[in-house]
Amino acid sequence: MQRICNALSQAGFMVTIYGISTTMQADLEQQPYRQIRLKSIFKKGKLFYVEYNLRLVFHLLKNRYDVYTAIDLDTALPHYIAAKWHKKTMCLDAHEYYLGLPEIQHRPFTKWLWQRLERFIYPKIKKAYTVNESIAKLYASEYNIEMTVVRNCPEITNINTIAKTEPYILYQGALNEGRGLEELIKAMQWVNMPLKIAGSGTINAALKKMVQTLKLEHKVQFLGYILPKNLNEVTNNATIGVNLLKGNCLNYYYSLANKFFDYMHANIPQLSMDFPEYRLINNKYEVAVLVENLNPKHIAKNLNKLISNENFYTKLSSNCKVAKQVFNWQKEKEQLIQFYKNLE
Repeated sequence: MQRICNALSQAGFMVTIYGISTTMQADLEQQPYRQIRLKSIFKKGKLFYVEYNLRLVFHLLKNRYDVYTAIDLDTALPHYIAAKWHKKTMCLDAHEYYLGLPEIQHRPFTKWLWQRLERFIYPKIKKAYTVNESIAKLYASEYNIEMTVVRNCPEITNINTIAKTEPYILYQGALNEGRGLEELIKAMQWVNMPLKIAGSGTINAALKKMVQTLKLEHKVQFLGYILPKNLNEVTNNATIGVNLLKGNCLNYYYSLANKFFDYMHANIPQLSMDFPEYRLINNKYEVAVLVENLNPKHIAKNLNKLISNENFYTKLSSNCKVAKQVFNWQKEKEQLIQFYKNLE
C-alpha cells in the first residue's frame, strides 16, 4: 500500500489511506499522503469485521472523495455505500481472490455471507486492478469486471554492495496455515544450511514447538516481525528464498506473492510452487526451482540442489538480474497511474 500511495501522490493525486490499529504496528511515519488509523475494540472474528466496516463507512460518508477504492472484498461495502451517497466512482484493488481464502473454505456460513456480498457489489464495479493475470481472468469471467494488472514488485535499487557474512535460507511473510512452514521445518532435518523465518502469525507458537520437538534449534531461527525497511537487508543477505503454499485453495493456487519478487530483486534463487503464475514467469526467466508438492524430503532435495550445484545457483542468480528489469515497480506504477487517470 505504501508503494501505491506514494506512486499516486507523486503523480499529483491527493491520497487518503484508511487502516486499522493493531498491537504490532509502529507509529506512523510522515508520508506525502494522508493516513488514518481507525481504532477497534474487537481484534478478530466476525465482530471485528462488523466494527471495522461500521467505523469505515462512517468516516467515508463524512469525507468526500472523487474515487473510493476498496482493498478486497472485506472493505467493499463501506466504499460502495459512500460512493453511492456522494455520487462518485468506486473501484476495486483486489490483492487476492477473496472467496478462495483458506480461512473461509471450511466455514460454510461465513463463505456464504462473503459470497452474497461479492455477488451484490462486484457486478456494479466497472473498473478494477489486481496483482496478476490469473485473478484478473477469474473476476472478469465471473462479473465482467475490466481488470488491469498491477504487480506488487519492488523498485530496482542498488543492492548487495556488502559481502554476505553467512549463508542462510530465508522465509519472509505471515506465519499462517497453508504456507508450507511445517513441511519446511521438517525438511531442515536433511538440509545443511540454517533457516531464518521473518514474520509472525497465528501458528507462530506451534512452529516454535515443532522446532524444539525435532531438536532443530541450531538450524531454525525465528526473527519475528520486521519492519519493511529493515527486512530488505535480511532479504538481500540471504542465500536462498522460500515461497511455499498449499494448493488446496484457489487464492493460494492463483497467487503471485510479493516475496517472489523480493527474492528476485535480491538476486537470490528461490524455492517456489509449481503454480500457474510462478510457472509462467519461471518458464521464461528461470529464477526459481519449482516444487510440485510439500513433501518435506522433496523440499529438502530441491533446497540441496540449490546449495550443492554452484553453477546452477549462479545461473538462477544471474537470471534474477535480467528478470527484475522486467518486473519492477518503476514499470508497474505506470499501469497504476494510467488506471486512475482514465477514471478522471
